[in-house]
Amino acid sequence: MLGLAFTIMFVVYQLVTDPLSPPSRDHAVMIAFTILCPPSLLSVPVTNAEVGSSGFYVLWGFIGLLNAALYAVLGVMIFGRPQKVR
Repeated sequence: MLGLAFTIMFVVYQLVTDPLSPPSRDHAVMIAFTILCPPSLLSVPVTNAEVGSSGFYVLWGFIGLLNAALYAVLGVMIFGRPQKVR
């Protein structure tokens, strides 16, 4: 859930900020989101998925699933598999 939440925050930040307006996106925030969501680098070569288009949502939905899977694997590696409650 944490990986998906970071991706959702990244998408919301992109939707709220306009890259062409004078107070554009903060570079430090974008770097932080890139560190927290490594699959977001997959969006770099995709130029036709403009912010707000349907392609944008499909691309970031896929990135969200990848980031959620990444965080799930990291969670299992760090904390172990969840135990069944009896």
